[in-house]
Formats: sequence, structure tokens, C-alpha cells
Amino acid sequence: MGSEMCIRDRQITDLHISKDKTDSKHDCVPYERLKKVLEHISANHSQHSNLVITGDLSSDFTHESYKNISSLIKQFEFNVSILPGNHDDLSMMKLICDDQIKLESLDCKSKYFSIFNFDTHIQDNVRGVINQKEIENLDNQLSANRTNVIIFCHHPLIKVNSEWIDMNITENNNLLVQFMLKQNDITFNVFSGHVHQEFYKRINNVCFYTSPSTCYQFEAQSDNFNVDRSLSNGYRVISLHGNTLTTNVIRL
Repeated sequence: MGSEMCIRDRQITDLHISKDKTDSKHDCVPYERLKKVLEHISANHSQHSNLVITGDLSSDFTHESYKNISSLIKQFEFNVSILPGNHDDLSMMKLICDDQIKLESLDCKSKYFSIFNFDTHIQDNVRGVINQKEIENLDNQLSANRTNVIIFCHHPLIKVNSEWIDMNITENNNLLVQFMLKQNDITFNVFSGHVHQEFYKRINNVCFYTSPSTCYQFEAQSDNFNVDRSLSNGYRVISLHGNTLTTNVIRL
């Protein structure tokens, strides 16, 4: 295992970019904060690593907001995978897809891990949903020689102990959760956004993670909506070394 190359991917989430780059929300300018996150990733990690954006790219559903994101990303050389969130318009997202920015899962370049993207968004609905066809696709592609699976999605699959958020996760989350729990010879790592906070819980062979937003943060374990101004924005690093996964959040 000592000779295995370490593979590092980055997750950013909940960008909330508007057509006006100077728009301010909750005492921050999301565009400027996203720019600083991308600059930090570029300066401290390999430019050519994978970058997964787990939803809520836009704040106002405009074509201009997605163009702002695309133009910023193209200043760097990341391989980018994007997923829609409840603040996104999938048809608009498709317009910025090209050789660098893709809607499909990226190759993690590991013989031990497989990566799958799950589209949990429902147009014009804050809650998410699991598509049975995506579970069937996952089932068909599970490989006997890959005992670890990484799943990216926008909405969490389990509650994060915050009442107002927990009302707006995936409606039929048990479809995927129970499927994973039955595959007890495989370790699943699920990385989500939506909740603007860091969270971790392990249930048997399934590890659930959420990550901070690139802009403003929600107060953890709060029954009501509240912005936590004491926490800075950030991103998540996912490191694969052989068949071992480690992950940590970096705040700016």
C-alpha cells in the first residue's frame, strides 16, 4: 500500500451565485467567496484534480449566474462535475457543460473506488428525491473488485439534527439507504451539500458527510433558520490512498 498513489478530490457546494457578481447575502458576497475558495484549492492542491460541485450553483436561476460560474472555473484547470440542487435549473446548467465541466460522474482513477452522482433535485421544490433508476444503475455497476463506493448528491440522505433542515432532505431517502446497508461487503461514502454545514455520521457500512458552503454557513443543530457568522466558508478534501478514504474540511 505504501507505493499506491494518493488521489485527492475536492467537493464544493452551495455557491449561490447571482447574475450580479456583487450581490451580497448574509454579510458576504458569494461570488468573491467562491473565487477565494477556487484560488485556495489551486494554490494548495494539484490543478488537475477532480472538483465536484454538489448543487445550488445559482441563487437566481439565471443564465448569467451560470455563465459567471463557468467563466470563473475556466481560470483554473480542474476536472469539474456538477450536480443540481433545489436552487438550480438543470436546463441552464447543461448550457455550461463542455470538456471541462460535466454533469456525469468523474473517474476517480482508483482501482478500489467507484464514483456515482445522484441527481436528487426536484424542479421548484426545496426537498429532494431518489430516482429508483439511479439505484438500479448503481446496482448494475457495483464491481466485485471495488469494495468502496463514493456517492455525491445535493440533499442529505439522513437527518442532520436541525429541525428546519431535516424537513427538507430527500423524501424517499430510505430507498437508497436500505440498498446500501444491504451491501454489507461494500463501504459507501455519501457526500452531500444543501445544509451549509459540516456533518458526519456512520451507520454500519455507510458513512454520511455534509460540507460547508462556499458562501454563508447555517448554525448546526438549530431548530430554526439561523446563519452562523462565526464560521468561515470552506470546502472538503477527499483523499484516496489504496483502499483507504480519509476526508477533511478546510475553512478559509
